[in-house]
Amino acid sequence: MKKLFLINCRKPMIDAFKAAGHDVRYIFTAERDVDVSCELEKIKFHPDILLQQESLGSRVFLHGLASVNCVRLFWSVDTHMNMHWHGLYGSMFDGVLTTQKKYVSQLEKVCTSKICWVPWMGGRLGPETGTETGLIPYTKREHELTFVGRVSPQRPSRKWFVDFLKTNYNLNMVDGLNYSQMMSLYKQTRIVPNEALFGEVNFRLFEGCSCGCAVVTPFVGDELEELFEDGKEIAVYNDVLELKDILDRLKDNPKLVASMGLAAYERVLRDHMPANRVAKILDFAQEILPRSIHESEAYFYYYQALAVLGETGGGTVSWDNVIEGLKRSFSGIQRDAALLRIFAKGRMVKEFMDTAKLYLNSETGHDDCYFNMSASVGSNKIGNWDLAKYFWYRYCAKVRPGKEEKPLGIVHLLMLWGQELSRVGTDIRSGVLFNEDKDLPACAADCYLVALHLDPENLEVYRSLESLLSGIAGAESMRLGFLSHLSLHHPDDWRISAELGIVNLKVFRLNEGLAELKNSKKKAMVAGCERFWSRKIEKEVNINFEIVGS
Repeated sequence: MKKLFLINCRKPMIDAFKAAGHDVRYIFTAERDVDVSCELEKIKFHPDILLQQESLGSRVFLHGLASVNCVRLFWSVDTHMNMHWHGLYGSMFDGVLTTQKKYVSQLEKVCTSKICWVPWMGGRLGPETGTETGLIPYTKREHELTFVGRVSPQRPSRKWFVDFLKTNYNLNMVDGLNYSQMMSLYKQTRIVPNEALFGEVNFRLFEGCSCGCAVVTPFVGDELEELFEDGKEIAVYNDVLELKDILDRLKDNPKLVASMGLAAYERVLRDHMPANRVAKILDFAQEILPRSIHESEAYFYYYQALAVLGETGGGTVSWDNVIEGLKRSFSGIQRDAALLRIFAKGRMVKEFMDTAKLYLNSETGHDDCYFNMSASVGSNKIGNWDLAKYFWYRYCAKVRPGKEEKPLGIVHLLMLWGQELSRVGTDIRSGVLFNEDKDLPACAADCYLVALHLDPENLEVYRSLESLLSGIAGAESMRLGFLSHLSLHHPDDWRISAELGIVNLKVFRLNEGLAELKNSKKKAMVAGCERFWSRKIEKEVNINFEIVGS
């Protein structure tokens, strides 16, 4: 028997830990700062495992972890939205769980804790989900298709997704439901079309399958195949043509819908219940020896996370408090990068220079791309162009000696930093609303976006952004704009036109996509490149090549 202390874990998880025979204590809190050692002292409890689950409604930071002698775990639920700070905050723990397998390797680069993939889970129909027990027969279900989700101007791809479904099918579109209302609605639904904002395995997949619906979901990576079997338990699409093909087949074949929904339901009961996740978490905890985390180290990561959150508008922070906290933290390039970014954004020239001077004629951190980029772009932000170039040359002297390129201006410098950040794998921060006018870049996409803001007619920046975002799930609507602009300036380029058509299909613009692909074929024929066009379209559009190629 293990003794567990759970913070903000869902009730089904708490019940599953208890059902497994463990001694469980738990709290639910919306307080931003919680002293966990004080909470344990109140109840005189000494756990073997402490588990904090990310709170989706509010950000909760634990303090006193260093004094808790047990295995400390943090479950990052929305890693795809919060990667920019979860790696820092997770370093305060012994282990970090993430619902997204593709983020395991990314977290390992920025987090000092061990990382483990623990997917989200389904729910058993009945009191656990706030519904009546058991499935409703398919012939008695009220709705053919249901989509539960929010549509907003910030999510253009979702709007096009919903528009496509409304135009072609009898869609029941709903928003603003609580969990039990949503699950009750899914029980009355035969087919649940799914859409993912950033290529993530999302809640909707498990929720629909838990209610025995036939879920039609986008391909988001190989991890999907480890969760459900395509064609038997779920149906997977890559673009709107495949989505339409699947929905048309399901609509005309109620037996297939019923068999797929039942298979998904059985898979959830077998492999994706809270008890399955409890077993996975306990196995992971068994592999971990608690680290000796000094309180000063914990606060270092706490203030680093606060600084990142403050920068990205993810929370209300006291900058004076963050600055003082960082200054009391371990010295080094990670701390000073955070300080330089705060000082630059706040136009705190003296404070910026006092920190930057520590690295003049110094080799400390001269090969760190993020630090030198922050110092360089930050220097320009406070009006010191010479210092901006200095940090670029300082970095190049170590990383690319003899091959450094002379910055011709701030736009060129931003593009150079964008190339370097992309080279080291820092391409984009999903879930972050970046303000090109006010914010300091933190990834390659940010650098290019600021460059475009300063020079909106620079086609090289458009090409760089298009190339960078190609293949990044969730970036398709941005690519659509960049490709449209490039197409206007290169009207005879069949490759740009073809790519524009393909991206239109990715963001559920069916008619626009087919029209653009037809147009690109004409351009390719004029250029004598029809066979190259055919190869590209056959590869990209997959099973629907005949529709597009005709």
